[in-house]
Amino acid sequence: MAQIIFYLKSEKPDKKGKRSLIAQISLEYKNIRKYLGKVREKEWNKKKQRLSLPAYLSELERDENISTNILLDEIDRRFNEFINKNLLEKHNPTEDEIKNLLCISNENDLHKSANFYAVFEDFINSNKSDKAHRTIMGYTTTLNYFKTFEEKTGYKITWDSLNLAFFDSLKTYHYDIIVKQTSYFAKVQRVLKTFLKWAEKRDYYSGKLYNEFNDQEPEKEVIYLTLDELFDLNSFKFSHDRLNKTRDLFCFSCFTGLRYSDVISLKREHIIPGYYCKVQKKTSELVKNPINDFAQAILDKYSELENPLPQMSTQKLNDYIKECCREVAKMHNKNEGFNKILIKRNIIGSKVTEKKVSKYNSITFHTARKTFITNSMAMGMNIKVIQEMGAPKRDKDLRKYLKVSDDLKSKAMDQTWNSIK
Repeated sequence: MAQIIFYLKSEKPDKKGKRSLIAQISLEYKNIRKYLGKVREKEWNKKKQRLSLPAYLSELERDENISTNILLDEIDRRFNEFINKNLLEKHNPTEDEIKNLLCISNENDLHKSANFYAVFEDFINSNKSDKAHRTIMGYTTTLNYFKTFEEKTGYKITWDSLNLAFFDSLKTYHYDIIVKQTSYFAKVQRVLKTFLKWAEKRDYYSGKLYNEFNDQEPEKEVIYLTLDELFDLNSFKFSHDRLNKTRDLFCFSCFTGLRYSDVISLKREHIIPGYYCKVQKKTSELVKNPINDFAQAILDKYSELENPLPQMSTQKLNDYIKECCREVAKMHNKNEGFNKILIKRNIIGSKVTEKKVSKYNSITFHTARKTFITNSMAMGMNIKVIQEMGAPKRDKDLRKYLKVSDDLKSKAMDQTWNSIK
């Protein structure tokens, strides 16, 4: 049985710490070798037979290691396909066939033949050092999405097959076969566009399919707590300690605008008198924002703990938040406060369906951040200041909050000045 290995030649490293990288195929006691270039010895993982991507590498060095790994993946793929084909045909490969298997004439041939999925995985790995964990999770989910697409439809994804026919098949698969929402398809397109532009810069891809993408998500209604709802929740006495802790985490986010990831990772050293100073998990941006009296009151509750806020299992946190709001809803009238009926729109391609849901069942932890932004605008806080405190920087992302804020202002005017007869 033929076998393939990659190893570094036993030789003295050159001035750059590099040794020769060798591909070796063993066939009937013969070893057929191919020199693949030189790589840095300290970055070679002997067990995995691949180069690592440590943080100290420059962008050029990182790209070189990625290209080498893709080359090894491609040789591995060719070898396995070749061996499986010969097993099926009961053919004994010749030495010349093995030598030809190891021949990749030039870098352009490598890039053209490089496996789409192998390059995508290297794209993910190359971003792990400077992208948020949730971003990497999104990349990985999208990669698995394409693998399932190929499996279910039989459409083989190669660099040459990334064309309009592929895009049409992808839309049919998304909307007619797995029946997923338009917003999810927009996210898939955004990740694919990012990947294709990354691959384009590294000469794996030369098309412009991403110009056909429409990766704008349908505008969703902003669900937030009014000030009355927020303070009803903040002052409510729950019979279960887990609900009181859940409420405090949620309301702290409502009063500060901090994302969930930043609330649960908040440490004592992040708190200075009157402020919190923290690197945001999602953006890696250092922010120093004032703590208002309501947020400080929550911190004061837990002044004896090691951490400034209670630590909770995150797995069911959104369920607990809904439970909190459901309890508070009992003190609200029908179709008011947390009992208000909302219309949830489900958009799948051109099909729009509507479903009635109660507000208390629509609240998630992310609602807290929306609550802070919306109410800050409604109370007249300067938009630039709100953006510095965590609101979206892009106008298109901020527009939905401005729209809600205008509605709140109109309602306030109707209840005050316009009520005078």
